[in-house]
Amino acid sequence: MPERTTTSAAPPPGPMVDGPHDGEELGVALLVSAARFTRWAGRAADAPMPQALWRALSQLEELGPLRVSTLAALDRTSQPTATALVARLVERGWAEREPDPEDGRAVLVGVSEAGLRRLAEQRRAAARALAPGLGALTPSERADLARGVAVLDRLVAGETPG
Repeated sequence: MPERTTTSAAPPPGPMVDGPHDGEELGVALLVSAARFTRWAGRAADAPMPQALWRALSQLEELGPLRVSTLAALDRTSQPTATALVARLVERGWAEREPDPEDGRAVLVGVSEAGLRRLAEQRRAAARALAPGLGALTPSERADLARGVAVLDRLVAGETPG
């Protein structure tokens, strides 16, 4: 049986705060930190929702009703995987299917009111889990994070931060 390799629980070194960063170096550091942060928050939440369902509901909330094929492409999964994911969302009442107005043969999937409530509950549970750690930061560090969130929001909205 092959020996299993484990990684340290210590976080990998982050980007240097001082000095110039090229966009690629900063992008890699941001992606790694954001992914680790999201996984950590999801594990810590007292109202756990499978990560795949959380991600899909968030996409539907952000982008509106989508075809399953579009959701699969955005989530980088196969169509059968996305179909199964949508079925789980619909079974729980968190998503609804509706006819595609542009193609009567196709169906769009959108987040339901119950799905929006569940998504908000999941986010609040994760935020409660984050609160002690965020509370331990200095006021300056919390202000830095708040500014970083604003920059990220502009970045994903297609604006150039600056």
